[in-house]
Amino acid sequence: MKKNASLKHKYMEQEVSYENLKYFIESYFNWSMDFADLENLIEEFKSRELPAYVEGLTQEIEEINELKNWDNVQEFVYLYGQRNLNIKKIECMIELLLTKLHGDK
Repeated sequence: MKKNASLKHKYMEQEVSYENLKYFIESYFNWSMDFADLENLIEEFKSRELPAYVEGLTQEIEEINELKNWDNVQEFVYLYGQRNLNIKKIECMIELLLTKLHGDK
């Protein structure tokens, strides 16, 4: 319980900075979805959400990819999606988000 509270405090800045990622994790890529569904979930997000949200998520993912602070991303995903993904899966998730959000370029 105390650890969860400290994580929320630790992520107060990221919660604001990564609002679109938080929304994507809570609403699309939550604990009930399989990792294998991620590609389809990204496509669903792109087709259903306003362009401003898609662009916002794209910018957040680009920043995350530049920072490469995978431990923090792992904790963020656990906090908001109740997913315990290893670092390799976190990296794959970010790579796939980048690819799909950039329109498969």
